[in-house]
Amino acid sequence: MKIRIGDNHFLNSDAYSCWITAEVQGEDAKKPYEKRVSGYKATFGEAVESFIDRYVGESTAKDFKALVDDINNLKKEVRSWRGADVHM
Repeated sequence: MKIRIGDNHFLNSDAYSCWITAEVQGEDAKKPYEKRVSGYKATFGEAVESFIDRYVGESTAKDFKALVDDINNLKKEVRSWRGADVHM
């Protein structure tokens, strides 16, 4: 299964796991491609948690205020995934 859950994010699944991908535009690529942005998890909720952990872990924030801003942007993104029934 593959369904759109945001402007550029997709929920993917097979018989064993769920994962989230993002459509990104590479610097040299002529058209967008998909990049996995979460781990392979048993449930959608776990995939979202993995996405959050990865996003925060890869933050390039240089101070606490910048990290808070990154986290607030992340919250806004995940909450925009209406109909995805994400509980945090």
